[in-house]
Amino acid sequence: MSWVQPLFQYETSFVMILFRVGSFLSALPMIGGRSLPGLIKVSLALAVSLVLVPIVRMPPPPSTTSAWVVGLVGEMLIGWVIGLGSQLIFAAVDLGGEIMGLQMGFNIASVLDPTSNQPVPLIEQFYALLAILVFFGIHADHLVIQALVYSFGLLPPMAFTPNGVPMGSLVRTTGQLFVVGLQIAIPVTLVLLLANVALGILSRVVPQMNVWLMSFPVTIGLGLLVMGATLSLFIALLQNQMAGLEGTIRGLLIEIKKP
Repeated sequence: MSWVQPLFQYETSFVMILFRVGSFLSALPMIGGRSLPGLIKVSLALAVSLVLVPIVRMPPPPSTTSAWVVGLVGEMLIGWVIGLGSQLIFAAVDLGGEIMGLQMGFNIASVLDPTSNQPVPLIEQFYALLAILVFFGIHADHLVIQALVYSFGLLPPMAFTPNGVPMGSLVRTTGQLFVVGLQIAIPVTLVLLLANVALGILSRVVPQMNVWLMSFPVTIGLGLLVMGATLSLFIALLQNQMAGLEGTIRGLLIEIKKP
Protein backbone atom coordinates (compact mmCIF):
# COMPACT_ATOMS: atom_id res chain seq x y z
CA MET A 1 0.00 0.00 0.00
CA SER A 2 2.99 2.31 -0.52
CA TRP A 3 1.07 4.19 -3.23
CA VAL A 4 -1.23 5.59 -0.51
CA GLN A 5 1.60 7.39 1.29
CA PRO A 6 1.49 10.53 -0.92
CA LEU A 7 -2.16 10.96 0.05
CA PHE A 8 -1.17 11.42 3.70
CA GLN A 9 2.16 13.13 3.10
CA TYR A 10 0.75 15.77 0.74
CA GLU A 11 -2.94 15.68 1.64
CA THR A 12 -3.41 19.46 1.19
CA SER A 13 -1.72 19.46 -2.22
CA PHE A 14 -3.66 16.39 -3.24
CA VAL A 15 -7.01 18.04 -2.48
CA MET A 16 -6.10 21.18 -4.46
CA ILE A 17 -4.96 19.15 -7.47
CA LEU A 18 -7.94 16.81 -7.26
CA PHE A 19 -10.45 19.65 -7.61
CA ARG A 20 -8.82 20.92 -10.80
CA VAL A 21 -8.33 17.45 -12.29
CA GLY A 22 -11.86 16.34 -11.42
CA SER A 23 -13.40 19.43 -13.00
CA PHE A 24 -11.18 18.97 -16.07
CA LEU A 25 -12.22 15.34 -16.55
CA SER A 26 -15.91 16.13 -16.04
CA ALA A 27 -15.74 18.66 -18.91
CA LEU A 28 -14.19 16.21 -21.41
CA PRO A 29 -16.89 15.00 -23.82
CA MET A 30 -15.87 11.32 -23.85
CA ILE A 31 -15.47 11.11 -20.05
CA GLY A 32 -17.94 13.62 -18.63
CA GLY A 33 -21.04 11.92 -20.06
CA ARG A 34 -23.26 9.40 -18.34
CA SER A 35 -22.03 6.45 -20.42
CA LEU A 36 -18.90 6.07 -18.25
CA PRO A 37 -19.55 4.69 -14.75
CA GLY A 38 -18.95 7.10 -11.89
CA LEU A 39 -16.48 4.73 -10.22
CA ILE A 40 -14.21 4.85 -13.27
CA LYS A 41 -14.37 8.66 -13.38
CA VAL A 42 -13.47 8.97 -9.69
CA SER A 43 -10.69 6.40 -10.02
CA LEU A 44 -9.24 8.20 -13.04
CA ALA A 45 -9.34 11.57 -11.24
CA LEU A 46 -7.63 10.08 -8.18
CA ALA A 47 -4.97 8.38 -10.32
CA VAL A 48 -4.12 11.52 -12.32
CA SER A 49 -4.04 13.66 -9.16
CA LEU A 50 -1.78 11.13 -7.43
CA VAL A 51 0.68 11.29 -10.33
CA LEU A 52 0.73 15.10 -10.27
CA VAL A 53 1.22 15.48 -6.49
CA PRO A 54 5.04 15.10 -6.49
CA ILE A 55 5.38 17.13 -9.72
CA VAL A 56 3.40 20.29 -8.98
CA ARG A 57 5.02 22.99 -6.87
CA MET A 58 2.52 24.02 -4.25
CA PRO A 59 2.13 27.47 -2.65
CA PRO A 60 1.38 27.80 1.07
CA PRO A 61 -2.18 26.64 1.80
CA PRO A 62 -4.85 29.24 2.66
CA SER A 63 -5.22 30.10 6.31
CA THR A 64 -8.97 30.81 6.41
CA THR A 65 -12.05 28.82 5.43
CA SER A 66 -13.30 31.52 3.05
CA ALA A 67 -9.97 31.52 1.23
CA TRP A 68 -10.21 27.74 0.91
CA VAL A 69 -13.69 27.95 -0.56
CA VAL A 70 -12.73 30.66 -3.07
CA GLY A 71 -9.56 28.80 -4.00
CA LEU A 72 -11.28 25.47 -4.58
CA VAL A 73 -13.99 27.12 -6.69
CA GLY A 74 -11.21 28.73 -8.72
CA GLU A 75 -9.57 25.33 -9.21
CA MET A 76 -12.83 23.94 -10.52
CA LEU A 77 -13.22 26.85 -12.95
CA ILE A 78 -9.67 26.41 -14.27
CA GLY A 79 -10.24 22.69 -14.82
CA TRP A 80 -13.53 23.44 -16.56
CA VAL A 81 -11.84 25.93 -18.92
CA ILE A 82 -9.20 23.33 -19.86
CA GLY A 83 -11.88 20.74 -20.62
CA LEU A 84 -13.96 23.32 -22.50
CA GLY A 85 -11.11 23.93 -24.95
CA SER A 86 -11.31 20.34 -26.17
CA GLN A 87 -15.08 20.07 -25.87
CA LEU A 88 -15.67 22.87 -28.36
CA ILE A 89 -14.20 20.78 -31.19
CA PHE A 90 -16.69 18.01 -30.51
CA ALA A 91 -19.47 20.60 -30.30
CA ALA A 92 -18.45 21.80 -33.78
CA VAL A 93 -18.62 18.22 -35.06
CA ASP A 94 -22.10 17.84 -33.54
CA LEU A 95 -23.19 21.10 -35.19
CA GLY A 96 -21.92 20.02 -38.61
CA GLY A 97 -23.51 16.58 -38.28
CA GLU A 98 -26.84 18.09 -37.23
CA ILE A 99 -26.86 20.45 -40.22
CA MET A 100 -26.13 17.57 -42.60
CA GLY A 101 -28.74 15.35 -40.99
CA LEU A 102 -31.31 18.13 -41.29
CA GLN A 103 -30.57 18.62 -44.99
CA MET A 104 -30.69 14.87 -45.70
CA GLY A 105 -33.88 14.26 -43.72
CA PHE A 106 -32.22 11.98 -41.18
CA ASN A 107 -33.30 14.11 -38.23
CA ILE A 108 -36.65 12.35 -38.36
CA ALA A 109 -34.98 9.17 -37.15
CA SER A 110 -32.91 9.64 -33.99
CA VAL A 111 -30.96 7.36 -31.70
CA LEU A 112 -30.30 7.74 -27.99
CA ASP A 113 -26.93 9.31 -27.22
CA PRO A 114 -25.39 7.43 -24.24
CA THR A 115 -23.40 10.50 -23.14
CA SER A 116 -26.39 12.80 -22.74
CA ASN A 117 -29.42 10.45 -22.71
CA GLN A 118 -31.03 12.67 -25.33
CA PRO A 119 -32.23 11.84 -28.86
CA VAL A 120 -29.38 12.55 -31.28
CA PRO A 121 -29.61 12.48 -35.11
CA LEU A 122 -27.92 9.53 -36.79
CA ILE A 123 -25.42 11.58 -38.81
CA GLU A 124 -24.41 13.59 -35.76
CA GLN A 125 -23.84 10.39 -33.78
CA PHE A 126 -21.72 8.92 -36.58
CA TYR A 127 -19.49 11.97 -36.84
CA ALA A 128 -19.18 12.23 -33.04
CA LEU A 129 -17.94 8.64 -32.77
CA LEU A 130 -15.57 9.23 -35.66
CA ALA A 131 -14.23 12.36 -33.94
CA ILE A 132 -13.52 10.36 -30.77
CA LEU A 133 -11.57 7.80 -32.82
CA VAL A 134 -9.53 10.58 -34.44
CA PHE A 135 -8.97 12.20 -31.03
CA PHE A 136 -7.33 9.11 -29.60
CA GLY A 137 -5.79 8.06 -32.92
CA ILE A 138 -3.62 11.17 -33.24
CA HIS A 139 -2.91 11.20 -29.46
CA ALA A 140 -4.72 14.49 -28.92
CA ASP A 141 -5.42 13.26 -25.40
CA HIS A 142 -1.70 13.66 -24.71
CA LEU A 143 -1.92 17.31 -25.75
CA VAL A 144 -4.81 17.91 -23.38
CA ILE A 145 -2.94 16.28 -20.48
CA GLN A 146 0.11 18.41 -21.31
CA ALA A 147 -2.07 21.51 -21.17
CA LEU A 148 -3.38 20.38 -17.78
CA VAL A 149 0.17 19.98 -16.43
CA TYR A 150 1.13 23.34 -17.98
CA SER A 151 -1.77 25.00 -16.17
CA PHE A 152 -0.23 24.20 -12.77
CA GLY A 153 2.95 26.04 -13.77
CA LEU A 154 1.12 29.04 -15.19
CA LEU A 155 -1.62 29.17 -12.56
CA PRO A 156 -0.49 27.54 -9.31
CA PRO A 157 -3.23 26.14 -7.08
CA MET A 158 -5.25 28.78 -5.23
CA ALA A 159 -3.94 31.50 -7.63
CA PHE A 160 -7.23 32.13 -9.45
CA THR A 161 -8.66 35.66 -9.31
CA PRO A 162 -12.34 36.39 -10.06
CA ASN A 163 -11.43 39.16 -12.54
CA GLY A 164 -9.52 36.70 -14.73
CA VAL A 165 -12.42 35.14 -16.62
CA PRO A 166 -11.26 34.74 -20.28
CA MET A 167 -14.38 36.14 -21.94
CA GLY A 168 -12.53 37.38 -25.04
CA SER A 169 -10.90 34.03 -25.75
CA LEU A 170 -14.13 32.18 -25.01
CA VAL A 171 -16.04 34.31 -27.51
CA ARG A 172 -13.35 33.82 -30.19
CA THR A 173 -13.16 30.08 -29.55
CA THR A 174 -16.93 29.74 -29.63
CA GLY A 175 -17.04 31.68 -32.91
CA GLN A 176 -14.50 29.22 -34.33
CA LEU A 177 -16.90 26.45 -33.33
CA PHE A 178 -19.49 27.69 -35.83
CA VAL A 179 -16.85 28.11 -38.54
CA VAL A 180 -15.62 24.52 -38.15
CA GLY A 181 -19.19 23.21 -38.00
CA LEU A 182 -20.04 24.94 -41.29
CA GLN A 183 -16.81 23.68 -42.88
CA ILE A 184 -17.86 20.14 -42.00
CA ALA A 185 -21.39 20.52 -43.33
CA ILE A 186 -20.86 22.70 -46.39
CA PRO A 187 -20.04 19.97 -48.99
CA VAL A 188 -23.27 18.07 -48.29
CA THR A 189 -25.27 21.28 -47.95
CA LEU A 190 -24.12 22.67 -51.31
CA VAL A 191 -24.73 19.42 -53.19
CA LEU A 192 -28.19 19.01 -51.71
CA LEU A 193 -29.00 22.65 -52.45
CA LEU A 194 -28.17 22.08 -56.13
CA ALA A 195 -30.17 18.85 -56.07
CA ASN A 196 -33.20 20.62 -54.64
CA VAL A 197 -32.93 23.34 -57.31
CA ALA A 198 -32.78 20.64 -60.00
CA LEU A 199 -35.81 18.88 -58.51
CA GLY A 200 -37.68 22.19 -58.40
CA ILE A 201 -36.99 22.77 -62.09
CA LEU A 202 -38.03 19.19 -62.84
CA SER A 203 -41.33 19.68 -61.05
CA ARG A 204 -42.06 22.65 -63.34
CA VAL A 205 -41.05 20.81 -66.49
CA VAL A 206 -42.88 17.59 -65.63
CA PRO A 207 -45.76 18.54 -63.31
CA GLN A 208 -47.22 15.02 -63.45
CA MET A 209 -44.17 13.61 -61.61
CA ASN A 210 -44.36 13.37 -57.81
CA VAL A 211 -41.08 15.19 -57.17
CA TRP A 212 -41.69 15.54 -53.44
CA LEU A 213 -41.85 11.76 -52.98
CA MET A 214 -38.82 11.26 -55.21
CA SER A 215 -36.76 13.83 -53.32
CA PHE A 216 -36.30 11.65 -50.23
CA PRO A 217 -34.17 8.88 -51.80
CA VAL A 218 -32.34 11.43 -53.95
CA THR A 219 -31.30 13.64 -51.04
CA ILE A 220 -30.37 10.68 -48.83
CA GLY A 221 -28.40 8.96 -51.58
CA LEU A 222 -26.55 12.11 -52.64
CA GLY A 223 -25.87 13.03 -49.02
CA LEU A 224 -24.35 9.65 -48.18
CA LEU A 225 -22.33 9.72 -51.40
CA VAL A 226 -20.87 13.14 -50.64
CA MET A 227 -20.21 12.13 -47.03
CA GLY A 228 -18.18 9.15 -48.20
CA ALA A 229 -16.31 11.22 -50.78
CA THR A 230 -15.37 13.94 -48.28
CA LEU A 231 -14.62 11.71 -45.28
CA SER A 232 -10.87 12.14 -45.73
CA LEU A 233 -11.31 15.92 -45.78
CA PHE A 234 -13.32 15.72 -42.55
CA ILE A 235 -10.57 13.69 -40.84
CA ALA A 236 -7.89 16.11 -42.09
CA LEU A 237 -9.90 19.06 -40.73
CA LEU A 238 -10.25 17.34 -37.35
CA GLN A 239 -6.55 16.55 -37.21
CA ASN A 240 -5.72 20.19 -37.93
CA GLN A 241 -8.08 21.45 -35.24
CA MET A 242 -7.03 18.91 -32.63
CA ALA A 243 -3.35 19.56 -33.27
CA GLY A 244 -3.93 23.12 -32.05
CA LEU A 245 -5.75 22.04 -28.89
CA GLU A 246 -2.82 22.69 -26.60
CA GLY A 247 -2.33 26.20 -28.01
CA THR A 248 -6.04 26.98 -27.65
CA ILE A 249 -6.11 25.86 -24.04
CA ARG A 250 -2.90 27.75 -23.24
CA GLY A 251 -4.42 30.89 -24.72
CA LEU A 252 -7.43 30.55 -22.42
CA LEU A 253 -5.17 29.99 -19.40
CA ILE A 254 -2.94 32.96 -20.25
CA GLU A 255 -5.98 35.24 -20.44
CA ILE A 256 -7.13 33.91 -17.07
CA LYS A 257 -3.77 34.97 -15.62
CA LYS A 258 -4.06 38.52 -16.95
CA PRO A 259 -4.85 41.08 -14.21
